Amino acid sequence: MVKTKIRIGFAGTPKIAFDHLSKLLSSDKLSVQFVLTQPNKTAGRGLSKTESLFSELDDTVPVFQFDDLSSNETKTKLASYKIDLLVVVAYGKIIPEWLLEHPKHGCLNVHFSLLPKYRGAAPMQRAIQAGETVSGISFMKLQRGLDEGPVYKKIEAEIKNKNFFEVESLLLNKSISTICSVIEQISEGAQALTQNHSEATYANKIKRDEGKISWEENYQTIANKFLAFRKWPQSFFLLNGEEVKVMELNVHSNEKGTPGEIQSFNKKSLNVFCGNGVISISEVKFPGKKVIGSLDFFNSKRDIISKGDLLI
Repeated sequence: MVKTKIRIGFAGTPKIAFDHLSKLLSSDKLSVQFVLTQPNKTAGRGLSKTESLFSELDDTVPVFQFDDLSSNETKTKLASYKIDLLVVVAYGKIIPEWLLEHPKHGCLNVHFSLLPKYRGAAPMQRAIQAGETVSGISFMKLQRGLDEGPVYKKIEAEIKNKNFFEVESLLLNKSISTICSVIEQISEGAQALTQNHSEATYANKIKRDEGKISWEENYQTIANKFLAFRKWPQSFFLLNGEEVKVMELNVHSNEKGTPGEIQSFNKKSLNVFCGNGVISISEVKFPGKKVIGSLDFFNSKRDIISKGDLLI
């Protein structure tokens, strides 16, 4: 007797979602009935539409890009699919009540933190920024409320001294290797455990100005932000009105001085006082230019950068 495949819907938008879907599509125990992803966004001066990663799947599985999940058109279309589970990975839209209740086993959300810590929009970045040494993945039953649903399974991972790209890759691989088995367990009646809401912390959406280095902060705080914001907005400072992105930094010494003041500038690095020592910057990127190392930086800017200057 052939066992019936688990029928799932999928909702996700960025590449990490696409990677999860690719895994689900390769499983011989699952049948993906449809995909929900956000509408294509406009980009560039010509405001051309950016193509969704999921568009290429149209011939394999129906892909929907609804603006409004609560419209009658959306309800009619999606309700025609009888699914066991809706899997959600960084979809970017709130799943309405009717859709939470439509699948036989509800909705499974993949959240990139160890809930109840770091609920919200930027869990990986905020965990790195806070200096956490361990983070992970939570497979959560999606309910009303911000990441408040009960959790089916957690996976821990060591993230000490890792930047955003490294943490994302690590957690993504752990999630992809586990998600199919979690879905199977849910279909077999696995129960999720209620979170301890008293221990909840929140990972607010990142704002661009958070990337600007505050020299008054201590080295570890600046370094954590550098690692956390490696993808966006990146760490930066202003030099003669230009925004200079910092591509590599380290601690130079614990010498004390005025925060933001240049301690030294040479072929090896630009060294700047912070709240508890000196930061060494060895790679930078100027607007519209390629990344340059310390030698090129020194050769091109030594006439306008001097010891004792203040950076903002």
